[in-house]
Amino acid sequence: MTGEPSTVLAHPDPAESGSDDATNGPMHRRADIQGLRAVAVLMVVAFHAGLSFPGGYTGVDVFFVISGFVITAMLLRELGTSGRLSFAGFYARRVRRILPASALTISLIALGSIAAINPAAQKQTARTGIAGSLFVANVLLGRADNGYFDVAPTNNPLLHVWSLSVEEQFYIFFPAVLLLGFVVARRRFPQTDVRRVVGAIVGVVAAASFVVSYVATYHRVSIGGVGLNPQLAFYLAPTRAWEFAVGALLAIAVPRVRRLPRAVATQSGLIGTALVGLAAFAFSSTTPIPGVAALIPVAGVALLVVAGTVHDNWISTALSTRPMTTIGDLSYSWYLWHWPMIVFAAALFPMEEHAAWFGAAISIVPAWCSYKYLESPVRRDVRVRGRRAVGVAAVCIIVPIVCSLILLRVPKPPRSAGTKAFLTASAQFHASETHQCNQGVPFAALPPRCTFSVAHPYGRVVLVGDSNAGHFVEPAALAANQLGFDLTFATYADCPFVDLVVSNSLRPAATQTCRDFVTRSIPQLLAAKPNLVILAASGPLYLTNGTTFRDPRSGPRATSSATKAKLWTEGLQRVLQQLTDAGIPVVVVHTVPQWETWDTRSCAELRVYLAPRSCGTTQSLAEVAAARHDSIAADNRALRAVPHTAGVDFLTDLCGAHECRTNRGDLWLYRDGRHLSVVGARLLTQPFETVIRTNVRR
Repeated sequence: MTGEPSTVLAHPDPAESGSDDATNGPMHRRADIQGLRAVAVLMVVAFHAGLSFPGGYTGVDVFFVISGFVITAMLLRELGTSGRLSFAGFYARRVRRILPASALTISLIALGSIAAINPAAQKQTARTGIAGSLFVANVLLGRADNGYFDVAPTNNPLLHVWSLSVEEQFYIFFPAVLLLGFVVARRRFPQTDVRRVVGAIVGVVAAASFVVSYVATYHRVSIGGVGLNPQLAFYLAPTRAWEFAVGALLAIAVPRVRRLPRAVATQSGLIGTALVGLAAFAFSSTTPIPGVAALIPVAGVALLVVAGTVHDNWISTALSTRPMTTIGDLSYSWYLWHWPMIVFAAALFPMEEHAAWFGAAISIVPAWCSYKYLESPVRRDVRVRGRRAVGVAAVCIIVPIVCSLILLRVPKPPRSAGTKAFLTASAQFHASETHQCNQGVPFAALPPRCTFSVAHPYGRVVLVGDSNAGHFVEPAALAANQLGFDLTFATYADCPFVDLVVSNSLRPAATQTCRDFVTRSIPQLLAAKPNLVILAASGPLYLTNGTTFRDPRSGPRATSSATKAKLWTEGLQRVLQQLTDAGIPVVVVHTVPQWETWDTRSCAELRVYLAPRSCGTTQSLAEVAAARHDSIAADNRALRAVPHTAGVDFLTDLCGAHECRTNRGDLWLYRDGRHLSVVGARLLTQPFETVIRTNVRR
């Protein structure tokens, strides 16, 4: 997850008749605000580098509140001084502050991506670069097939520019909201404190945004013909605007905040620190964001701003120290560069365990250069205004778009046989996907394309489960057809075929679809009486990630690995019992060896074309056994409880005597860490033939 660093000057800008401070006189600098920027960027960088900050992505929420606070303070000062707001002056300052550094980063990263990321990620990176240059990257990514925490997006070195687009959209619209408040106050409520009227309007905007954010985070709905869902809630400005508005309300309330007792400063600082820390350490990629959860980091940073506004205190003093303010000064540039360098490092050195750490650390170098030689000089150049500001903006938009188009259209070098094999494994999808049989459609409603048929079949074999069932379609179909049976396949991602309510916080709307898929398919299978049912799922994933289980009968909810394993056994046993009671033989395929983060789509093009085999990786059989132990044990408990069922493990078919590999030379067994490639799966045709011949009902 990312966060856009403060877009307000760390030092007074000559073009801004005063400071960026909301609480004191002209030319005063809120050093504690710079320290908060440092906290935010350190949270984000640590999260992306894989350090122990599972909720570090909430640094974005810290940034949004800070931006709302400081930008509103500057606008209020201008409106209060002159009674009007110069939109041209405001946007000229934004151009100087934001665009040159972001344009340089997008341009260089787009060009560097020609060699430094995987070919499969280049198209999306180029599109993100174009969208980011036009301030709509968040819209593009919000409508993508994958969410922020999925593997595919994290191969995009420009993924982080989504939050820049959110900030830029805020800067486009918020000054008008503030000006509207002033106009309403002057004309309709001349006897009322202007700040009260403006605060009321901003408060209404904040409340509306939070409601939309709440609904979109936890539901899939349509409001005014516009579809909302958790992924859009994460990315879009309307669902994030309330976070800016909290900062804006703080700036509006500064005169009142300053009158609070001094004791409030320390108390607010302590509570604020605890809340920001709670978000950083207790949140994870499975926490629904923004929604209610975002209130924790937002409230935390708001209290820290209050603490520094009320009076000096040891927390604000700590934030104001030289190391913190120095990092705060660099926060925007470091934010821009840290994620691309992490992605490049991981892609260029896929076997290096600490590649992300190295990328995060080395990103300080281009960040400092950008800050020193571009960001600061341009920011202070008061000549960049009026038409010149328009010209600078045009250049900062056009150049990165051109560089992104180069990435999109650059010709590829000749491909060796090894490169072709690697790219084929990376790009080829299983029939469950190409035939669109992975939509969670119950068995009886499947279209004919979800069955591989033979003339005059002896009967039917059914393959059912999640995407780990889907990667067996090719060998299972070949084997079944060779034995004279049709094969029908029905799958749904993140949905094991067990009698449980399976909930994934990243896909809350999928919970009911998954439940319907299982509960409707079982009676349909009982009625159809296929000759064999093959069940497969990624058991270790469900037992270790943020997925929760609930027993649909007794109702207990399981979140820990141990309790989920127990419910898994019970839920699988109920499915097996119903099928076998109807005389249908069942085979459960144990999860194949998996890698947590490896993916063919993560390897740099430089490696793909020069040394494709170097993109692979290995793990020992001991590591494989440890990762699969609980899952296989849960499977076996269910199998032992239900006669006439069988379990099968393809470990020896895929691995050697001492280790498992993602590839055998130029033969790629895996497409990503959790799924076999099509060519790798086909190696299991003979083992599947043995399984079917042994267990099928004739």
